[in-house]
Amino acid sequence: MKRFTIEQLKDYEGKEGQPVLVAVNGKVYDVSSSKKWAAGLHMKRHRAWCDLSHDIKAAPHGLEVLERYSLIGTVAAAEQPEMGGFRGVVESWLEMHPFFRRHPHPAIVHFPLGLLMAAPLFEAVAYVFGSNFTEWASFCCLVLGIAAAPMAIASGYFTWWINYGFGASPLIRRKRSLAWVTLFVGLAMILARVWLMPDPIGWTFGQTLPYFLGLIVLSLLTAYIGYLGGKLTFPYE
Repeated sequence: MKRFTIEQLKDYEGKEGQPVLVAVNGKVYDVSSSKKWAAGLHMKRHRAWCDLSHDIKAAPHGLEVLERYSLIGTVAAAEQPEMGGFRGVVESWLEMHPFFRRHPHPAIVHFPLGLLMAAPLFEAVAYVFGSNFTEWASFCCLVLGIAAAPMAIASGYFTWWINYGFGASPLIRRKRSLAWVTLFVGLAMILARVWLMPDPIGWTFGQTLPYFLGLIVLSLLTAYIGYLGGKLTFPYE
């Protein structure tokens, strides 16, 4: 295999027909076939020719992603500067507890996702069978899902900071905006259900239709947020 220096890798960013090469842990991979490395830039933050040994530890995926591509050489790993201040303290703690670098947000976010997607299903069953108990189960799913949303959002911001340094990304921006929209719409629906619909099953279907449609909208929003999260976690193309 060819031996590279970091300086030599600067010529391999996909420009003028050159391949896109990335260096991680002393190994050089050809990622030219990846759309996520178009023009030698990934997530508008990671340059192809830089040593990404530290960056990949903070990524939402591991080294297994690079195994899809050809290992074509080696490179002397660059020394990583030590971080100071609060970020340095957090990085030191994460080095000792690597579980918390990736997993808390994907784990926490499944609570609001599952609960808010289940709410309209329970509500539909409640309307069909005239069951107050099932309608109450739907409302509990709504309340618990919205209650879990702030922690999911907070862990998402933490992951964004650690993994991407609050770097700009259309996908993350869309996911972040929709999360806040979902939270506020859900809160509005809880208030409407408590104050305006004390007995939904006793109402006509036309009267409860706006509330039911709102639950469907929340379900679709959470499903799409989950889809966006999946695109970040699993870099399929």
